[in-house]
Amino acid sequence: MSEEQEDAAVPAIQQALLRAPPGEAQLLMGWMRGLREIGQGELRGRHKAAAQLALLRDSKAAWPLAKVMGRALKIVAWDARSWKLRLGVLAVVGTFAAVGNAGAGIVPLGGGIGLPLWVLVGGGGVLIGLLADLIRKKTKKPRTH
Repeated sequence: MSEEQEDAAVPAIQQALLRAPPGEAQLLMGWMRGLREIGQGELRGRHKAAAQLALLRDSKAAWPLAKVMGRALKIVAWDARSWKLRLGVLAVVGTFAAVGNAGAGIVPLGGGIGLPLWVLVGGGGVLIGLLADLIRKKTKKPRTH
């Protein structure tokens, strides 16, 4: 993971934690304290991993942790993205939902390849967004003759 991606991920996790209800935040804090104690303890190897999993199970922090990670993923993968990328993602998901993994044959220069339709339509969705941005930028520029 690059430094740029790490910088983008940290605020997303912080935002997700801030959005957590107080009860879930307390569960997660207790679980994190327990993890720190296990990490600084004498256990090694698979005994340490087993203790960490038991702590996750016993503290009932698994579901709040999953929800926080889901919120953080949404922030990074959706909220922080441009509308062009969102359009492409929606095109990919929509096409995949509509036609499944059906394919289309393309024959450039005599060599045929098969591509899933969701790849073609998703790429088209991003292309449409890029073209719309270029047109918008071009119309905003003052004309000088």
